[in-house]
Amino acid sequence: GQDRGKTGSEAVLIVMTPAQITEYIGMPWVSGEWDCWAFFRHCQATYYGRDVPAVDVDALDLRQVITAMETHDERSNWFEVTDPKDGDAVLMQRNRYPSHIGMWVNVDGGKVLHCAQGMGVVCQTRQALALDGWGLMTFWRRR
Repeated sequence: GQDRGKTGSEAVLIVMTPAQITEYIGMPWVSGEWDCWAFFRHCQATYYGRDVPAVDVDALDLRQVITAMETHDERSNWFEVTDPKDGDAVLMQRNRYPSHIGMWVNVDGGKVLHCAQGMGVVCQTRQALALDGWGLMTFWRRR
């Protein structure tokens, strides 16, 4: 369902509720089946009605992941924004290049819902992500 919550003076659209988010927390990361991209695709289709294509890369091969994030045709369907909204893509990087994707959710002031190797599905603040080594994040909205 779609709930409207308020923060400050503007209404904030919340598509994925905290209860729905909680159902995914702790689900294990599985390369090619339930990795960051597969989880992102699932959430985009299930909650936002967006058909995001599968990308055939080995999630364990960092070079393949980085290349796909930089060059895949799907990237042209998204544009970078500075103020993330519910359902926006969050590209994360530990070194020089983006190598991980999550999704912005409007809960508790805004968090990133993502599926990470060694952690499974988690929902983290920007600060928690930074502590986990995800130094730079960029936000992307579907055209």
